[in-house]
Amino acid sequence: MWRMVEHGAVSWLAAHRTRFDPDAADEGRVLFVRKALVEVALLVGLRARAESGSFDDADYQMLFDQVTAVAARASYRELVARDERALLLYAGTYASQRLCGQRDSEFERLIGQAVSGRYAACFERVPFRQLDLLHTLELAGIDHGMPVADAVLSFSLLCANPSVLKLSDGDIYAITHTVFYATDFGRRVPRWPTGFDLPQAVELLEALSLLCRQRENADLVAELLCCLLCLGIRDSPETERAWAFLADVQEPSGRVAGPEGVLPPELENGDAEYRGWATGYHTTIVAALAGHIARDAAVIRRPSPPPPRSAGKGRLEAAIRRAIAWLTDDALELPFDDAVPAAGAASRAARSVGEPQLAARTLTHLVHCAESALAQPVAWGKQGVDAVAECARGLSACELACDSLDRFLTDTAGALTGLTAVPTTAAGGVRRLQDLGRLTAQQADSLLASTDPASLLAEDHAPAVTAVALAQYADGQPLRLGDDASAWHSVAERFAAALPTACRSYRLEEVAALIQGLGVLGWADHRITRDGTDFLLCQQHPTGAFGYPARDDHQERATAQRIWTRSCVVALSCLYNLYDE
Repeated sequence: MWRMVEHGAVSWLAAHRTRFDPDAADEGRVLFVRKALVEVALLVGLRARAESGSFDDADYQMLFDQVTAVAARASYRELVARDERALLLYAGTYASQRLCGQRDSEFERLIGQAVSGRYAACFERVPFRQLDLLHTLELAGIDHGMPVADAVLSFSLLCANPSVLKLSDGDIYAITHTVFYATDFGRRVPRWPTGFDLPQAVELLEALSLLCRQRENADLVAELLCCLLCLGIRDSPETERAWAFLADVQEPSGRVAGPEGVLPPELENGDAEYRGWATGYHTTIVAALAGHIARDAAVIRRPSPPPPRSAGKGRLEAAIRRAIAWLTDDALELPFDDAVPAAGAASRAARSVGEPQLAARTLTHLVHCAESALAQPVAWGKQGVDAVAECARGLSACELACDSLDRFLTDTAGALTGLTAVPTTAAGGVRRLQDLGRLTAQQADSLLASTDPASLLAEDHAPAVTAVALAQYADGQPLRLGDDASAWHSVAERFAAALPTACRSYRLEEVAALIQGLGVLGWADHRITRDGTDFLLCQQHPTGAFGYPARDDHQERATAQRIWTRSCVVALSCLYNLYDE
């Protein structure tokens, strides 16, 4: 597959090679074309290095001839002496020439003179740009006297192990370029900083690749695929999915379209052919680069490392216990309709940590609320099956009784007697009634046989809505969705892809629902789920409540935290039971 992607991409680039000539560009587009030129030059140089200075493909040769023609002009190469901030453009072009065996003493002298001029190589750069400079000067054979690349790595975003859920596209580019330059496009193992964990870095890149595939950002998918190859990872499930994605989006001409908004507004105008080149050249170059790295015999190969595991259940348990205490204190003043979901969440959480008595005080208050409301019908049916079932489970575990709840469960079970089918959305309720001893196993199995969880997966539903439905269906037990994990992979990817936006928008209920859904789908230990869990844990107050409403009204604050805390503690309780010890 990679051979097909690379061949098509290079063929398209060669067919549009004259577009990489700054002298042929309109005045307002010259700088844009100069940047495009150095990018295609790098691709050509790396390919020539792998082929000992020659090319095994006529299209590469045509691109090389184009780069050489531009670099030979004094009007191009002498710009390095006049525009020192753009040193990388010209040094990169020369580095490509040098990799192709085309030494040019005058061009090399001009670049060296700019480097020694006490500005071009020393103005402030973020770490990945500094790595870009060091790597480019290395390929160009220019002495510079600056610290080696390994000294810069500890300041990079890659080595900080960031949360995948908070990274912007710009952040991801910083990570991918760090890998490119630090590894010399896969040809060396850098001296990573103390504490750097390669499996963790691979996990980060694969998680980002998943998110970018779901966003249909072929540019970043190609860059992340290149990074995995640079780190020696060739045959992981994610690299296979990334290749399949690129092959699927590649046009018959070989072009791979870039993401929306790739052109600045001032360059939007122009004919369709120009826009097609300008919006696709970079992504097409990176797709070709991935093919080159995949077949470069000098690139280091290593087996996929085992993914890191979660840090354990200790942090989760502490957070769950704090939330139970807060829910208990908060529920003591609540009316019945608010006390039911609070008691249900506290009961679910207490059951997860193996101490149902932690919810006893909340459940006792709930019973008193129900008894005081006996003059009116107690609307257990309006409270939602999850909350009511957890209240019933908690009461039973704490050896407490509630007559009105007992009657409600008996009546509900009776209404199901004689039915031969129930909606799929009712499957969770059937299981809970069986667990509570209200339905026999035979009755429950007969009703459950009429349901199919696949009916919950319509893609026109929001991912968080689907996640809630699956969690209700499975009641926290992944095996209830069937043994074929691959059938649910695309659903889990949709949940994962929705998490960053939910976090950025501070929709904690959605975050909690998506995390619980991922856990039910067997992704409790996935990097994206763990980073989502870390996000939730960072939203807990010392009091045990979850969420920061950023409001001053006391009632609004209390309502928001009450809803968030219930949702978060249920999700964390589900994960707690799914994590291995």
